[in-house]
This record gives sequence, structure tokens and C-alpha cells, in this order.
Amino acid sequence: MAVAVKVFPDLKSLDSQTCVTYEISTIGARLVAPQGVKEIGQIIGLERHKRRARYKVVWIGKPGTPHADQVGLEVMDPNISIWEMEIRTRLLQGEFVETETERE
Repeated sequence: MAVAVKVFPDLKSLDSQTCVTYEISTIGARLVAPQGVKEIGQIIGLERHKRRARYKVVWIGKPGTPHADQVGLEVMDPNISIWEMEIRTRLLQGEFVETETERE
């Protein structure tokens, strides 16, 4: 699901950039690799509709692969969902299917 999101690569800074997601879930996201995301394990901030959450970078796509210029993120606090509205809309439309690993 393509959704615009503000990315804060440095949690100590107010500098942000807008990126687009490829996928979202209750536990993470895959998005266009923002500038400033440099390493696995890095903690970044995402903001959507004035809701903000911290995410950990769990993978960075390698150049020349299908996931080049993409990053995989995992939410640090699963009780905070910045995608609640989007996921709820997709569930109501029957277009969002949560996988077994996302429910665990």
C-alpha cells in the first residue's frame, strides 16, 4: 500500500523527509529508502497524520536486487500504530490480509 509518511532519520533532530511506503502492517513497514538511513539496527521516527512512532531498521535492500533503495522497518512499540486508519479501511474493504507472522 503506497502511503506518504514523514521520516526522521535522526530522532534528536526535527529534520524530516517525506517517503512512500510499499507495504504497511501492524508491526512494521517497507518503504523507499530515505536519506540518512544508513545501517541495520538504526532507530528512526515515522509520522503519519500527526501520529509518531519509533521504528528499527531491520534490513536495507542491496543495490542490484529487487529490494534496492528500500528499507524494512519494525515498530519499537507494537501498541502504537500510525497506520491504524489505513489498515482499518483496508480490513473493511477486504483488501488487507494479515499474515500468520504478523499476528504472532
